[in-house]
Amino acid sequence: MSDLPNETPVLAQVKTKFPPCCLQLNKNADTIIVGTYDLEKPTGLRYGTLERYDIKKDHGGNYKFNLIEEVFNIENEISKTKMSAILDIKIIRQFETEDEIPFITCHSTGCLNFWVFKKIDNQIKFLDSIQVNDDDSILITSLHIKNTSNQSSLKILCTSTDGSSAIISFDNCNGNHKIDYVGECHDLECWTGEFGKNSVLENCFFTGGDDSTIKLFDARQSLDTSVWSNSRLHDAGVVAIKTNSSGSFNVGNSNTIITGSYDDNIRMFDLRMLGNDIYPGKMPPTAIKNKNLEGGVWRLLDTDISDELLVCCMYNGAKTVKLNYGDENTAFVETNYIKKGHESMCYGGDFQNGIIATCSFYDNSLQLWIKK
Repeated sequence: MSDLPNETPVLAQVKTKFPPCCLQLNKNADTIIVGTYDLEKPTGLRYGTLERYDIKKDHGGNYKFNLIEEVFNIENEISKTKMSAILDIKIIRQFETEDEIPFITCHSTGCLNFWVFKKIDNQIKFLDSIQVNDDDSILITSLHIKNTSNQSSLKILCTSTDGSSAIISFDNCNGNHKIDYVGECHDLECWTGEFGKNSVLENCFFTGGDDSTIKLFDARQSLDTSVWSNSRLHDAGVVAIKTNSSGSFNVGNSNTIITGSYDDNIRMFDLRMLGNDIYPGKMPPTAIKNKNLEGGVWRLLDTDISDELLVCCMYNGAKTVKLNYGDENTAFVETNYIKKGHESMCYGGDFQNGIIATCSFYDNSLQLWIKK
């Protein structure tokens, strides 16, 4: 279901070994790492794997996936443990090189795992783990990395199924870390988060939950309470939030955030709530514009064009959507759409070097395509 008359052609497709929940492309878009989530029904245990694929283009211009590696276990010098389900994966872009791909996964047992793929070894290596949630039955639902000028440190935002969120400060040189737990939780699952960026929101972050609530926190203040919270802006759970934290998004208006919800709508909000005030303001922001994408708006991802997003629409495939700040009637314009091959929930996607990869869950589908 789309405004467009025809779907964008798929260049390559492969069936993953287990249901894919998330994925990342490297900068050259010749390697893709997929995180999977498999529920073992007899026991109720959730297991995950990493699947690494090479992307090749033959002399005829045809693309092909090649499964190169599968990782089933967390292995170190003293133990080997079957990996729990993976809900999100992020490459650490500030540390990524031609030869090394460092990345983080978040899991159904409340932990973050740190990995690196080195081309010289042609193998993914487990590096470290941080147990974020003391109760290992609490799932980490998403992870978000803050771009920093410090080339040795990271800040990571995690969200969890108990409604909580946390900020992890990680030193890449020695592995030291600090966890700052956010005191004010969502009433239901916390599905997503996002760091802010501009002169006002540089030290802030957002969270969104199944309670239809979006919250804004300021890390310079106590994390016990949000500086702003609203549960009336969405008709269902808030599952995606996008600010201009990447630097390529929201060129037209740095005071705007984009949200996605289970209610199938993508929305645009102006944070200048009254006059020049941004948060907490004297009145709630208004949804300046919205569009029903006919599928839950699960992920909002950058492409190579300013103010264009790749959107994973759950049961309605994936789309690219151009943002138009100046015209309320065409605020969100669909520019590409694929549904064929994604017959179930489209949860994961990424855009790098002109290539788009998306995956859907129950049909174990991984697809490659290029914008028209």
